[in-house]
Amino acid sequence: MTNILAIETSSVYCSIGLAKNKEIYIEHSQDENTHGKNIFGFIDNLLKKSQLEKEELDFIALSIGPGSFTGLRVGCSVAQGLAFGLQKKILPLSSLLVLAQTVFLEQKAKELFIVKEAHMNDLYVGKFARKHNDLAYPLIDDRAIKKTELEKFFSSDRKAVICCDCHEHFKNLSSNVLISRDHHVEGLLHLANYLEDIDSKLKNADEVYPTYLSGDDPVSYTHLTLPTKA
Repeated sequence: MTNILAIETSSVYCSIGLAKNKEIYIEHSQDENTHGKNIFGFIDNLLKKSQLEKEELDFIALSIGPGSFTGLRVGCSVAQGLAFGLQKKILPLSSLLVLAQTVFLEQKAKELFIVKEAHMNDLYVGKFARKHNDLAYPLIDDRAIKKTELEKFFSSDRKAVICCDCHEHFKNLSSNVLISRDHHVEGLLHLANYLEDIDSKLKNADEVYPTYLSGDDPVSYTHLTLPTKA
């Protein structure tokens, strides 16, 4: 069985989890942008609750972005420090994939869109499908687009679910297809427990970096299917 520490700091909330032989322990911040203040206390609390020593961890699962610049730096630095000190490896995973996984654990949707506020007139977007073991599978690469380009990015000929933190961009859609999630370390733990071929995905601490995307990067506008208003 596997003991996993999961660090999810890509949003404005700090979300830390620990899996001990598939038993799940979780700590979430209630206030925004308190990653540095809370992360070490959360990790200590989870180790105490699970009665694990840090040395008993098998690896660290880390949400690497895209997302909050400050949050990602804090999460990555803490994961790297622990990995170096404990001689453990890190499982780096897309923050959009992690968020999609959390939604699939809660919703029955077969496909899901992620649209996240990236500031500076940008949005992060992704599209995911539910696979075996309810695992989220990316249908496109994570990308950033300009807010003005959102309509070019989507077509509108059938229903789906959109998880976003910027509902103002979807005023023409019914609220039942729009959802929000502030904490999503549950998805990170699920992926860390059930992804195939985990060993090949584990990285040394010095091989792991936050992922930053910009809407100025080249984007192919192959239309994604946007849900129609019910």
